[in-house]
Amino acid sequence: MFKIGIILTPDSRSRAYIQKLIANNFVPDKIIFMNDKRELEKYDEKIVEQSKKNSFDITTSVEISLKDNNLDYHEFDFVNINNSKLITYLKKLDINYCIFTGGGILKNQIINSGIKFIHLHSGIVPSYRGSTTFYYSILNENRCGVTAYIMDKNLDTGDIIHQKYFLKPDHEFVDDVYDAHIRSETLIEVMKKELIQKSQFKKQVRDGETYHIIHPVLKHIALLNCLKTE
Repeated sequence: MFKIGIILTPDSRSRAYIQKLIANNFVPDKIIFMNDKRELEKYDEKIVEQSKKNSFDITTSVEISLKDNNLDYHEFDFVNINNSKLITYLKKLDINYCIFTGGGILKNQIINSGIKFIHLHSGIVPSYRGSTTFYYSILNENRCGVTAYIMDKNLDTGDIIHQKYFLKPDHEFVDDVYDAHIRSETLIEVMKKELIQKSQFKKQVRDGETYHIIHPVLKHIALLNCLKTE
């Protein structure tokens, strides 16, 4: 039987993922929560309002979402995707795929654990590999995109499950809200269309563009672009 799990962390991305999965009746077969008990961030009312417009509440922690919906989950007291305790646990699980939400760059040991990891990358590959690619996409194309792919040992080079384009945001909360929103929306589309189960994945071409964390000046220009009225 085909089974899909998810590894959550206490960040806004995981909050969006689990809230939208629950809202759309897609409860993963296995839920793992890497929880270092960090304090929940304090958010401005405008950020909270925007997150709710995007169908999740950034102030509702992953833990609250899991407990309020009576979901079974296995918890670890660290946030490190390469931790040996997590890897040992994963090797015992009967799941085929696991949705990755964060916690570091996957090293060979976890890649070779027997489970295939799915990443929702906020960039259309191979043109936008690397970090903060949504900002570069806003600057270059006035839009953003997400690629769902199977993770391998290289950066954003795995087999493509699905790609989806989005309009650029009309607000400034790109890191906390927009990024989590477009990734989670793509995840829900993947689940609705059963694209993981169909396993009709597309190989990536080797050539592409890899970006690094955007310079503050370029980030500011991208944010001004978002707030600009046509």
